[in-house]
Amino acid sequence: MPSLADAVHTFAARPDVAGVVLLSDEGLVVGAELPSGLEAETIAALAATAQRTLTSLGSALGHGVASQIVLDAPAGTTILTRLGAGATLLVLAADAVELADLLHALRGAAPPSPDPT
Repeated sequence: MPSLADAVHTFAARPDVAGVVLLSDEGLVVGAELPSGLEAETIAALAATAQRTLTSLGSALGHGVASQIVLDAPAGTTILTRLGAGATLLVLAADAVELADLLHALRGAAPPSPDPT
């Protein structure tokens, strides 16, 4: 069974991915492969904070814990995917990405979510 750290290398090698950070729930970097100029520690800390906030929103809406969060902005798309065991994979999508394919691949990297009912 591949380790969580293997997910960093697996997704960073994809042509539709520009960078990857594996982070803990506390916002610590477990592994990263990012373009130059991006700081993994800063990104991990902010991603963990965003994930906690959006998880609270999901709970308030009655949706439960999000398994994936997509940030689609004019300069790029970022995806946060819960991998279980207190880890999240942040993926920076490449410019010419088929988002549905990447989301599907990321869902395959995560363990099944428990039934919220």
